[in-house]
Amino acid sequence: MLSKTVFGPAGYPIRGPSGPEAMAYLAGEGLFAMEYQSVRSVRIGRTAAEELGKAARENGIVLTMHGPYAISLSSEDRKVARASKDRLVKAAIACHSMGGFHLTFHAGFYGRRTKQETFELQLKSLREVIDVLKSQDVHIELGPETTGKESQFGSLDELLELSSRLHDVRPTVDFAHIHVRSETGRLNDSDDFLDILNKIENKLGSARMNALVLHFTEVQPTASGFGERRHWPLGSKYGPRFECLADAMAEAGFSMVVICESPLLDEDALKMKNIFEKRLSSSRGQGEQGLGISGGHQAMSRGTGSPERGLSDPSPTV
Repeated sequence: MLSKTVFGPAGYPIRGPSGPEAMAYLAGEGLFAMEYQSVRSVRIGRTAAEELGKAARENGIVLTMHGPYAISLSSEDRKVARASKDRLVKAAIACHSMGGFHLTFHAGFYGRRTKQETFELQLKSLREVIDVLKSQDVHIELGPETTGKESQFGSLDELLELSSRLHDVRPTVDFAHIHVRSETGRLNDSDDFLDILNKIENKLGSARMNALVLHFTEVQPTASGFGERRHWPLGSKYGPRFECLADAMAEAGFSMVVICESPLLDEDALKMKNIFEKRLSSSRGQGEQGLGISGGHQAMSRGTGSPERGLSDPSPTV
């Protein structure tokens, strides 16, 4: 059970050590989450993964993992689809070995298929992956990420529908991608962020808001105004603004995992944490998370309910 919102970088600290030593470094900064990066391929072996996980537990670090980009579960090429499922299984095993609870990945593209056809293929593929993982006693939450291009499968609505059908799936909510995916996705104020948190809770229920994995960075769109061109540090001229997300998170009252994807990694993650804690203190007086979006959130903020740790319970307690 995650008892408070935690922050950390997408990768090892920018000016600190890597490997197990990074865990104490992050904890010393006041950061208690990290997303291990395997975006090119899964290169970490079981022993190294277990050593990283041991250091994470000793320092109270919540680990997640980003799987390879080369995944397309709905590819029209059967060999590509099969290889994608194999890569996802391999990444999930590595994440499980390091004690991670959530595996982020990009699910693929629509191609020439309709959105409904793509959805059905994604659903079928994920069921197959989950069956393989269960057969190997691998307990992990699969986290398809909201995507930043309309040609990519992964709108928030699609991923919430997948998650409502598959208990072992819950989206990685990437706000930069939502911001640049389409004109209707622009995140301009705290209400826009709160609407997203509301939508997730309404679809998945309050219990599955605990330990929800969020990605955040300011993002430069492509020349068309849509799609991601480049990540930027906090305070750039690009949106969205973290202050707006912090206000929405403070209002919601859930304990979540916030992964910083800005180029400054842990340095901006610490800024995010400080911004959020100030907003939380301001909105709740003594820093207590209140009832939130709807009834029952006070219990969640105190660490009750299920964090939905993939195929089993519980997720790390911080």
